[in-house]
Amino acid sequence: MIGNVLDNRYEVLQKVGEGGMATVYRGRHATLDRDVAIKVLHPHLSSSTRNRERFAREARAIEHLRHDSILSIFDYSGMDQSDYCYIITEFVEGETLSEWVGRSVRLPSEIVVVMGLHLASALSYAHAEGILHRDLKPDNVMVRFDGTVKLMDFGIARFLDEVQVTMTGALVGSPAFMSPEQAKEMPLDPRSDLFSLGTVLFYLTTGCLPFSGSNPSLILKNVIEGNRPTVTELCPSVSSGLSDVIEGLMATDPSERFQSAGEVERALLGALDEVGLERSNQ
Repeated sequence: MIGNVLDNRYEVLQKVGEGGMATVYRGRHATLDRDVAIKVLHPHLSSSTRNRERFAREARAIEHLRHDSILSIFDYSGMDQSDYCYIITEFVEGETLSEWVGRSVRLPSEIVVVMGLHLASALSYAHAEGILHRDLKPDNVMVRFDGTVKLMDFGIARFLDEVQVTMTGALVGSPAFMSPEQAKEMPLDPRSDLFSLGTVLFYLTTGCLPFSGSNPSLILKNVIEGNRPTVTELCPSVSSGLSDVIEGLMATDPSERFQSAGEVERALLGALDEVGLERSNQ
């Protein structure tokens, strides 16, 4: 791929990452002379026309999302114009939340609250547009070097759900960050994303996964049954406001959680006041 020019527009410069569904490259738009990220789906995902149609449909559904904390999509491959199935997004100079936690172990409550506010705002906007994320996890959140938070990969999880590209019988997604209803393969609504947001904030606060197990099946069992420690058990220094938000997000029964991302934003603003940060500084 390195050195190729996709559709006479996007020069592939270097590989920057790889996951279970795609390889990500840094690229450059040939005429606009701007850096972009090129996410190329693996051949086993993009080889069939039907899968390419589904991918294009998902890309069209999310390309209009414009929010400061959501990664912007600029372009995507059409059905026949390219040998590859790809999306073009803004290029983010920064690190994932997983890398942050790996370096810092635990983040102060005030930092986690600010991160939560950005993510809740992004989810509130996307949910109002009728879009669920379905795979919110630290690997899908970038922090740009200037501090801007970017939530990535909207719609991709639903694309994978539809084409059922998994190991035999396995669920699409990350078990440790899945909602109970997603683990049980039930219909999802925005409250599922809110549960996943809670798991991310739990992870940032404690440096530990909320649900553990020796294999994915055991992790999913613990998710479904709510078998986990509380935030304060693992991090006694957490602010009470942040702890209350996380516990409210991670209720096993969706009816006992926050019911909207807007509610989460308001609760996090209260937690921001508690830790002594001015709201204008978030």
